Order: sequence, then structure tokens, then C-alpha cells
Amino acid sequence: MEKLRQQVKQVIKTNGPAPAPAKAKTPARLPATATATAAALALLGLLSLAPLLAGCSGLSIGADAAATAAAADAAAPPEVEAPLPVTVTAAGRRDLVKTLTLGGLLRPQEEATMMGGGTGSRVLRVNVEVGDRVRKGQLLLSQDMRDLAIQEETLQLNLTQLQDNYEKNLALFEAGAAAEAQLTALENQVRQLELQLETLRLAREKMAVTSTIDGIISALPVLEGQMAAASTPVAMVVNIDKLLLDVQVGENYIRGVRKGDELAVNIPALGGEPVPGLVKAVPPTITPQTRAYAVTIEIDNPELEIKGGMYGEIALEVEKIEQALVVPQYAILQMEDGPAVFVEENGLARRRGVEVGMTLGNDAEIRSGLSEGELIIVEGQYSVTEGRSLNVLNRGGGQ
Repeated sequence: MEKLRQQVKQVIKTNGPAPAPAKAKTPARLPATATATAAALALLGLLSLAPLLAGCSGLSIGADAAATAAAADAAAPPEVEAPLPVTVTAAGRRDLVKTLTLGGLLRPQEEATMMGGGTGSRVLRVNVEVGDRVRKGQLLLSQDMRDLAIQEETLQLNLTQLQDNYEKNLALFEAGAAAEAQLTALENQVRQLELQLETLRLAREKMAVTSTIDGIISALPVLEGQMAAASTPVAMVVNIDKLLLDVQVGENYIRGVRKGDELAVNIPALGGEPVPGLVKAVPPTITPQTRAYAVTIEIDNPELEIKGGMYGEIALEVEKIEQALVVPQYAILQMEDGPAVFVEENGLARRRGVEVGMTLGNDAEIRSGLSEGELIIVEGQYSVTEGRSLNVLNRGGGQ
């Protein structure tokens, strides 16, 4: 303050006192120096009054300002909160069905592997190809049986000679010219040759490989000219008129599965609608390795469109609630006092505490706290408070 006073005095000293105003009829412009001096004197006067004003009237000025501000606030209109934009949907009733997906590889209802015959005979001719349909007893391939034919012919000649000898000795025995022991020995020899001949004929039958079931040739692991013994697989036949699907059902759900139940089987490789299946077998005991029950499902395959080894699966119904009150699961808020939803009522948000039952995907069952048809806030629910004004952008239908 003192510094400012000294600056004002310096201005006056430099420019001189302000001249008295001239008594001219026409106002004249003051010189620049006179104007500066007058301004300095005015400033000095204000400075000299400032302490007095501050000391005497400071409190009253502050009080007046506060009162003026309070009056202005009281006169201003209160701020109105803008309606919150939300989306709602109506709570509706429908069936909730919880399912368990179980799957496995489809297998033919029958499979048979045919083996070669003899101790090592050559394959002369293969009569079928992979994919051919065959009947039970049909000849699939032939093996070289010339050695067996020679053995059979030799045995037959020996048997014929022995039988002639036996007939002659029988006539002598009846005439009393031959001993009984000699006749008995011939009888035993004839019987032994007959047994050998029968065994040889059975061996020849085994050498002709025939199908043991109706079905389709799935594999021919031998070629013509190859040696095939009794331990050599030479043909495989499958019956896929029906296919079987084995699924492992846990002990908690097995009581809901019974023989004869109809189930829909989904086969992704077909890319179409599920095919009907029938529960063929429910085992009485659990499988120790899996701790589950191997339930077998049978599928008709009249067009042979389904192949063995394809993947199939079923949706086993494990729980069903008919006409449950359902809301979107994401509309439910977890509050401190439990789950709740907000509903729109006359343009305002209202909180509803609810009891939640089964949840399934995006759906949740509401057991209490909500009525059918009430409009649930499904978008904007995280910003809603009780009684908040709402701007409903969209009203969805029931669940």
C-alpha cells in the first residue's frame, strides 16, 4: 500500500498539480499530463478510504452478500432429473425343460468275422466285394481243397474194400467157418474209416467260407491266391438295418430311463432332423469303470443312410417345470438382501425382491415376488433406483 502511495506522489511531482478547470463555454480537452495527475489523485483518495470502509462495514457487506445468494437460490426452480431410458419385457409363463446331452458312436446290430479253413489252404476265388449285401449261408470265397479231395477219395476206397471184406467174413461166421473175434475187428476198422471220412467232409465244409448272418460285406482282408488258415480272418459282415447307440447314464438320472422309451437321436453327419430311437436295454448294474449305466438305444435304418461309427447323441430330459414364470436371467440383480428385479410401473421404476428357481441358459424361473405380465427392465437395470422416472424405449413381449 505504501509503495502505491509513493508511486502516486511521484506522478504528481512529475506532472504538477492539476490545473483549475477553465470557465470556457466550450469544454476543452485536458492535456495528457493533467489527466494522469487527476487519475492519480482519485486513486489516492480511494486508497485512503479503503481502511475505513473495511474496518467499519466489512461484516455488514459479507452478511448482505450471503443473504442475497440465499434469496437467489430460493427463487431458482429445482433441478428435474431426466427420465432414464430403459428397455422392458413382460414376464411370461412357459415350460422349462432341463436336458442332459449324452453321446457315443453308432454300431451295427450284428457283426461277424469269418475265418479261413484248414491248416493253410490257398484262396482260389473271392465271390463278393466290399459293400455287397449277402444272406446267411452264402458262399463268400473258395479255397483250394484238392488235397482234401484226394484224401477223401482214398478213404472212400479203403472203406469200400473193408466193407466187402466184412460182408464175406459175416457170411463165413454165420456158416460157422469164421471166428467172432475176427468179425468184431473188421467192424471196428469199418467204423474208424467212417469217422475219418466224416471228419474230412467237415473240413471240406469249413474250407468253403459262408456268411453266418444277413448283412453287408464290410471288409475282405484276403486276396485270391493268398494262403488262409483257420486263424486267418477272410471276411467281415455287418448288419446295419438297425444301429445301436450306447450312452453312459449316471446313477442320478437312470431312474428316469426305461426300456421301450422313445428318444430323438441327433446324428450331426446327416445334417438333418433327429431320427427316432428306442431304448432297447437298461442294464441292472453299473459299469465299474465309468460309474454309469450303459443304456442301449436302437435306431431303424431302412435306407442304410446311417453308417456304423457315426456319432450320435440324445438329449435326456432330467427336469421339467410346466408353465413356469420366466424372466431373462440377466435382468436379475444380486442385491445385499437377495435377488431383485426392477419393473416399470406408471412410468416409474419399482423394485421387486424375487425368489429364483431353475435357471436354464438365459432364462430364470421366478417362484415368488413377481406377477405374470409385469414389465421387467432388461436394459438399463444397473442404473435404475427406486422411484426413478423412466423413458421406455421398447416394450418386448412375454418370454
